[in-house]
Amino acid sequence: MSDSHQNRLKVVLMKIIEGFSDYFASSIEKSYHQSPTEINVRNIAVERKLGTTGIHIVKVQLDSDLGADDASIAVKIYEEQESALEVVKRINILQNRLSQYDTSLGISSAAVIFFSRNVVVMEGIQGDVFRESKIPRPQKYRFAGRGLAAFHGTKSDRCWFDKYKLLLTRSMENIPLAEDSKNALKNLFQQVLPLAEQVSQFSGSVSFGDFHPGNLIFDVRIGQKPMIRTHLIDPEYLDTSTEHDRLEDICNFFAVEAVDQYRHDKTLKKFRMNMKSFLSGYSEVLAHEQSSLAKYYGTYLPVNFHLALMVLMSILNIQDMGDLFGGESGIKNEVILRCQLIETLLNWNSFPDEENV
Repeated sequence: MSDSHQNRLKVVLMKIIEGFSDYFASSIEKSYHQSPTEINVRNIAVERKLGTTGIHIVKVQLDSDLGADDASIAVKIYEEQESALEVVKRINILQNRLSQYDTSLGISSAAVIFFSRNVVVMEGIQGDVFRESKIPRPQKYRFAGRGLAAFHGTKSDRCWFDKYKLLLTRSMENIPLAEDSKNALKNLFQQVLPLAEQVSQFSGSVSFGDFHPGNLIFDVRIGQKPMIRTHLIDPEYLDTSTEHDRLEDICNFFAVEAVDQYRHDKTLKKFRMNMKSFLSGYSEVLAHEQSSLAKYYGTYLPVNFHLALMVLMSILNIQDMGDLFGGESGIKNEVILRCQLIETLLNWNSFPDEENV
């Protein structure tokens, strides 16, 4: 983060810091087992930014009549006041949905401790984002799956599958492919779509909207139970309508990884192992509530349809990324690679296994 942006963040915090002095008082009380009567802020240090979320972890150094202490907060600044208010609402919804899993499974989100105009201040978040965490890979994916399942819940709602058919139609109309190549892809999708629609009638749930590795933080606390805590953060696109297929969030999490791994290994062996670990964690939370994926999909889990659709839509987003892919020829090659990945996914009977899940 640039010095000017860091200084701006400090200035904003100094102006509003009295608004959440109770949070600092509780922090000092935990350290000294006594409530302070006087608190002063000695320094504010912006420690790091969490991925691409725009959330900054800030350490506040405190002086009090009891002694010195540090408190950690998470801060995000928005351009408009309305944006901050809507995000606060979504953070509260996320926290409420995860609350029953906080103590038992260590799945939670950071609570809002203060917001004013375009600033949201949350509890300090400890740990590392998904990609930086040193937790073994299978465990990371399992805990990611558990976190998403806790958010989705176990209620069975009707899915509005026409949404995905509409996205498929519009994406097909706009991808830069010759008509014969488009028709070939259309035919593959049409072979998979009817069964995917049939088994997804009651797979509906709320949607995180932007569930990706950057919105997951793992906090390892040795000697505590549970030892690994999973934090879901930044629910800016959370949608409380329960008509979204559960696989939408799951496949959004894996779409970028699928493309990256297919570039190096057309068999997607490592990728399939990661998804199986994720689904095992997802199923673990469902089992905790006496439910299972079979309740929503039966014996066929149409991951290949939803993942292929996500990859198809991603093609529309790279048309202006010539700098990233090496000009027009690079974009053309990237489109070809992603179309090959779509064909691979749709030609599998199911995913991540080549047998029914």
